[in-house]
Amino acid sequence: MAKKNNDYFKLIEQQTSYCLEASNLLEEILCKFNADNIQAYRTQMHEIEHAADRVHHDILNKLSTEFITPIDQEDILRLAQIIDDITDALDEVVLDFYMYHIDRIPEKAAELSKIVNSCVSALHDAASELKNFKKPDTLRTLVIKVNDIESAADVIHIEAIHALFGSTTDGRMLVGSKEIYDSLENCCDLCEHATDVIEQVIIKNT
Repeated sequence: MAKKNNDYFKLIEQQTSYCLEASNLLEEILCKFNADNIQAYRTQMHEIEHAADRVHHDILNKLSTEFITPIDQEDILRLAQIIDDITDALDEVVLDFYMYHIDRIPEKAAELSKIVNSCVSALHDAASELKNFKKPDTLRTLVIKVNDIESAADVIHIEAIHALFGSTTDGRMLVGSKEIYDSLENCCDLCEHATDVIEQVIIKNT
């Protein structure tokens, strides 16, 4: 029987490339927001999310028939699931605008989208470096970078919520804007969760 040669590192890198494509799009949407384009935004984001789902399912299918993997199968599963969750969370931000009928961008949303994009970009770099987990200096630096960006996002998120509740009594805007801020912050939280798995891979193998 021929030996399987499934490159899980390449598949995980491909997964994060879709995350980065989604976060690039989200930053563009929020920095140039036009409420008239919300349906087009949803379609664009959904197409990326759907393509990312295919890679996630490909990883799961390969793992279901393979017993020997370059790192623990459980770590691959967890990492693939979290990365899939990140793409879903980026999609969720656009859905929030639609669901809550938000026709103007919350004050700090564009700034937060840039932080999110930086965080996803650093995660993508870490995923690209994961194959070198046995020589992890660069990988550790990227893990720290994601953690630092997530901490910066926390600060902006807190100040954004504080400013929001001090500046408007419009119920729809309050609820919708808070959901958008929370969804953006969740993207960075998930990136940090992904690097937690990467850190565990390093610890187990060095």
